[in-house]
Amino acid sequence: MLPWQSAAWSGLADASHLPHALLFCGRAGIGKRQFVERLSVRLVCERETACGACRACRLASGGNHPDILVLRREEGKAEITVDEARALNEFLVLTPHLAPRRVAVIADADHLNRSASNALLKTLEEPPAGNHLLLVSDSPARLLPTIRSRCQRIVLPRPTIAEGLSYLKGRAVPDPDAMLALTHGAALQAEAWPPDTLALAMRLMASLEAVATGTQSAVDATEAWHAVDLDIGLSLLIDIAAHLAQSVLAGIPGSAMPAEWTARLRVLASRLDLGKIFRLWDEALEARGLATAPLDRRLVWDRLFILVEAPL
Repeated sequence: MLPWQSAAWSGLADASHLPHALLFCGRAGIGKRQFVERLSVRLVCERETACGACRACRLASGGNHPDILVLRREEGKAEITVDEARALNEFLVLTPHLAPRRVAVIADADHLNRSASNALLKTLEEPPAGNHLLLVSDSPARLLPTIRSRCQRIVLPRPTIAEGLSYLKGRAVPDPDAMLALTHGAALQAEAWPPDTLALAMRLMASLEAVATGTQSAVDATEAWHAVDLDIGLSLLIDIAAHLAQSVLAGIPGSAMPAEWTARLRVLASRLDLGKIFRLWDEALEARGLATAPLDRRLVWDRLFILVEAPL
């Protein structure tokens, strides 16, 4: 278990007292999915502890426990479909094979499409006795309000600076201080990113500054970015937008970042009002949610850079 999750883990009641549906929220990259998958094992464990030694735990660790179903967005698809949601509903109403209960995990709940969400509501409105549904969400606002209202929400914490640095240093992540600052404490995201991510973030900041100050057009900036991995590029833009909002609202530029980063952040913060920053943030989040779909990358980046383009 990740060290910053121990309090949340011990705070959960025993399996017999857990509600039917739990919604686990928190920033991307803090270990929500790992926590929930471990909880699913705990719910079928013969000792109800996720002991790792019993037959149930051994089956679960290999992904073979018949009473656990994990639903993820399929590779290359933007959404979880209604057929997948219906299959999950059918799984939950069946009698458990080995464990005292069945557990279904929706690891990408933000990507339930409208029809899938409506299908899931049937299970939430008439929950099968004794079984559990565990949802994981980076952005719970994207879920239907009727889904949110029928789940008990648990917000998982991000690591403290000390915990995050200890984790990243233990895994030999380059520039751990700057990477932790860049990701706003999302240590697992910082670990997962390639070694040149910080340099890529600096390049993106330079492009944003050039467009915002009028020294480069949105079209020219797009030419420099359309070939970059879209998921990484948009993730960086989301983090940059968050740093910009923090800088404008609280005047905190991110002290662990290089001096060049701080200087560019100040220039951008002086050029963009909060409305533009939040529109940029929202557009990047929406585009990232569709990143696995066949998008025209040029159009995506052009739309984003136009948001920060200097007025004529």
